[in-house]
Amino acid sequence: MKVLLVNNYLINPSKINKLKREISRIVGEEPHTVHISKVQQVDADEFEAVVLSGGDAPLNRPEVAETYRGVASWIRSISRPVLGICFGHQLLGFAFGGRVARLSKKFEGFYDIDIIEHDDVFRGLPDRIKVYKSNLRVVTRVMPDFELLAKSADYEVEAFKHRERLIFGVQFHPENYSEIFIHGRRVLENFLRSR
Repeated sequence: MKVLLVNNYLINPSKINKLKREISRIVGEEPHTVHISKVQQVDADEFEAVVLSGGDAPLNRPEVAETYRGVASWIRSISRPVLGICFGHQLLGFAFGGRVARLSKKFEGFYDIDIIEHDDVFRGLPDRIKVYKSNLRVVTRVMPDFELLAKSADYEVEAFKHRERLIFGVQFHPENYSEIFIHGRRVLENFLRSR
């Protein structure tokens, strides 16, 4: 399975390695990785799925968001299944008309989230799962044409999906799981194995 992995890390691009290893484990081959700065030169339709990684750009700042307008247009043009993770989730929100806001505190570690819809990425999981978060920004509301899949006590939008297209966003990092808190692994497997 050919997977396009978009590396959104600007400060420490090597942070992508864990996600790359997990995708390789699940699909049996290494994903084609492209840095966000070059992604508009890539034809996403040559791949079977697209994963937008975490990252560190503050999309809540208008001057930063403006630099991502071309990327947002590229994202909207993708016809393949897409999974946005953390910053990738925020990038999907931005691309489809959502608002990204800064939180008053940073989340770092394993937290509970509540699944509202057990569709696709949350198939086979309990109503409450514990997943790894590392974020200071969130999408504040679900965009038109999207539906909410999960929320938490910390903020309203933990995961969403497009109503008609195979586009999913999760605010957490499914690639970061432990032997005790393994739900993230299942989320990533669900997305990649059901394509």
